[in-house]
Amino acid sequence: MLDNLNFKKLTFNSRKQILFGQDTTADKFIKIQIAKNHNKLNDLKKEYDVIKHLNEAGSNTCPKVYEHGFIKKDALMTIVDDKETLQNAPGNEYEYMIQDYVPDDGSQVMADILLTLIEQKKLGVYQGDVKPDNIRFDASKCVCYFIDYDQAIMLNEDQKNMSNPEFIKFCSQHDKDRHGFGDWLRHFDNLSNDDVAPLFKDGALDLSKTTVFGTQNTTNTPNGIYHTITGKDVFIDGSRNVTRRAELLDQVDFSSNEKVLDVGCNSGLLSMYLNNRGCQVTGVDNDPHIIISSNILSNIQGDNIQYDCVDLDYVDELPQYDTIMLFSVFHHTRNPVENAKKISKSCNRIILETRLFERGQQPVDGVWTATTNWSFNNLYELKMYCESLFTDFKLSNNLGMSDKNRYILEFVK
Repeated sequence: MLDNLNFKKLTFNSRKQILFGQDTTADKFIKIQIAKNHNKLNDLKKEYDVIKHLNEAGSNTCPKVYEHGFIKKDALMTIVDDKETLQNAPGNEYEYMIQDYVPDDGSQVMADILLTLIEQKKLGVYQGDVKPDNIRFDASKCVCYFIDYDQAIMLNEDQKNMSNPEFIKFCSQHDKDRHGFGDWLRHFDNLSNDDVAPLFKDGALDLSKTTVFGTQNTTNTPNGIYHTITGKDVFIDGSRNVTRRAELLDQVDFSSNEKVLDVGCNSGLLSMYLNNRGCQVTGVDNDPHIIISSNILSNIQGDNIQYDCVDLDYVDELPQYDTIMLFSVFHHTRNPVENAKKISKSCNRIILETRLFERGQQPVDGVWTATTNWSFNNLYELKMYCESLFTDFKLSNNLGMSDKNRYILEFVK
């Protein structure tokens, strides 16, 4: 990769021990270790290994790392800003690491920082030097990234499974043991753990305080949050839970590792239920922010669920699945006839949740806009309509009525 990148300028850090710079596309960032800082826990190779571990674990809150290697001093001399310092540095080649460049184009919100801290904890890493200089807020994703893992430590299973209050105490004690003073908040002016405490309820982080949940736009409800999430690490109060739907779906047989697609997954409540039933679940939604937040949730909760940003109206075809779930979502698509064809070709079973009367909407430039409406006098009319849409599928089971007069219907090919 290094041979295919062009770095116009490399700059020393204040201690003259690290060179860094962006490539000309501004997509990649290079870090070159000229001398090891003995106050740091990790050399560049160890730092690379920590970030690579997070990448492979599916972290959404650290940069992607690409390459570790060695570069000759002569190759650096033409692009370094301080040639004299480099010329006087011992050695003729130096370790380098290439990773994604993460922009910093927004405000750092403490709830976002805590969400990053908690996700990485569950994936087995404490960054070890949480401070404003080591945090990047990517406004396009509404996520805080940690950078600089030269103080990071790997966590054991007990540490990964600590409650949030226990882990925050652990972080502060670790930092105090390392430096002899302060706690994990020492770099944040005028902030203390008393200021952080209101972001938690019974030890769980309030996700409504995070930017990524605050900007998702998938439900036209008063607080903008659709799913209620209740966990020991995170929580959020939404307009709907999974309780009644789970009671009805308990009647359905799912084979071990059955491939299931959850369309309009939102925060993943239904996907979590299916995962607990032993299914191999993919959740899709057309809101990129809800997908990012769902993937973070999956890491925090230890679910094996893949979430992807997909708009059913704008894909030509879907991969093959055993079952496709359409729970209170199909009327929110713009092209039900074409979408039904895609779905019919991609599975052998459809489980649909809907009411006899539906008014679909999707946000367009921030305005909720009508999509698909239908109105039926009875379940028979709804059944006939669905069977006309989904080619070769027939109603096999009416599982009953969930909340708000929604029927759950099972169709098989």
